[in-house]
Amino acid sequence: MYRTVPSKQLDAKVISYERTKAVIEGVIELSLGIAVSIATVQLGWPKFLLIFWLGIPIIGYIFSGLILPTLKLRSIRYELHPLVLEIMTGLFFKKREVIAVERIQHVLVKEGPLARKFGIQSVHIDTAGTTHEVPLLLKAEGEQLRQQLMVQIKAVTTDV
Repeated sequence: MYRTVPSKQLDAKVISYERTKAVIEGVIELSLGIAVSIATVQLGWPKFLLIFWLGIPIIGYIFSGLILPTLKLRSIRYELHPLVLEIMTGLFFKKREVIAVERIQHVLVKEGPLARKFGIQSVHIDTAGTTHEVPLLLKAEGEQLRQQLMVQIKAVTTDV
């Protein structure tokens, strides 16, 4: 059961959310880069700085808007077993968390304004010492995970 990769993967609709978020962040970063570029020209700073002020936001957008969403889609997985919740995240360095259901104290579903528009949520699971997250779930999937966790938490008979 725990030797295999968790079976539930993110939905492909998450890519459009991640790309839209990257466009918004890219516009803000590029606006700041343009403002600093204007200041560079006005103040007579070295012209090679313009490459940094404009190049870094463009390279950042290419990575975070075109490459990263597809990698995130493949790298985030989770699975709810009868006694534990297993979460696997990480692009290059894989992190695999196994959370005992009897240790879960609180389940929270979060969504921001942009995530709400795309129907995306993150489920946060609190234990005594840490908070774990299953990010970028579709609204129905996030609610289903929350409901299943609540049912399993109520079924726990041990007192931790």
